Amino acid sequence: MQISQDSPPRGGDWVVLSDIRAVSLPPCLLGTEPGRDDSFPPGGEVGLPDISRKKMVNIEDLPKEMLLEVFLRLPSWFLLRSCRLVCSGWRDMVDTLNMGWKEKCEQAGYPLGVLTGALPDWKTFYFLCRMKKNLIRNPCGEEGLNSWQIGPDQEEAWDVAKLSRDDSPFEDGTWCFGAFSGPSPKSQVIVLKDHGYWDELMDEVKPDIVVKDWCDVLDEDPYNYTLHVKLLSADSEVLCECRAEELVLSEPGETEWREGSYTFHNYPAGVRYIYFEHGVTGVDCGGLTNSSITVGPRFP
Repeated sequence: MQISQDSPPRGGDWVVLSDIRAVSLPPCLLGTEPGRDDSFPPGGEVGLPDISRKKMVNIEDLPKEMLLEVFLRLPSWFLLRSCRLVCSGWRDMVDTLNMGWKEKCEQAGYPLGVLTGALPDWKTFYFLCRMKKNLIRNPCGEEGLNSWQIGPDQEEAWDVAKLSRDDSPFEDGTWCFGAFSGPSPKSQVIVLKDHGYWDELMDEVKPDIVVKDWCDVLDEDPYNYTLHVKLLSADSEVLCECRAEELVLSEPGETEWREGSYTFHNYPAGVRYIYFEHGVTGVDCGGLTNSSITVGPRFP
């Protein structure tokens, strides 16, 4: 019986058992007679073991401590969606394990109030909160144009600059990308496994994917700002996408900068890559900064 690791593997897969209730146990767990070696037939002749004498037992027959050890190595969503429904004893054990992860979330200071529903998956919530980070590399331009793909002969149409506090939407100021005379967009591709988001997590849990971007020529009719974000399968098929006109905009502030955001919910299974592309068009100069893509718990 193959089971997963206790914590999510980096770039690996958790194995979900298709039939957890029936397993073949070794003789040491079946209560065979002391001193008897069932691998040899009567008469003392050495031969192949008599596999007909192996006993198939239900996993419910395991001692509670051993069953808990099995549960600890299964994905939490499989415990809540499948194992918990088997019987009242399994339900109580799964609930005990789940509450232990809730305590870890409390100790870490994660916002417990965002989860709703009768059976919050606290273990998955814990790992998603712990892994959450900006997946966009070089989001503000501190590293020049590194990590961004730009069209041929377009490098001179892009620049980076340090914003003063008066010109920045952030209190401490920041760097930004400057786009001149409507260059082609810049882009990058995110490989989810490289950041620890393994396949079964994306397919079974489908955590929220949140896109945010700041632009100083972004308004209710974003004809000067372009955005295209695509969720891609392993063979680069587009499973879901969004564009600038679908963004939710922040309220206007003291500067010309505004934030646009979009959240992918309940997308199809199979997401392995995220393609992010943005740019400025139709104006002599426009600024972009603090782009971000995060993967996190599904909020109501």
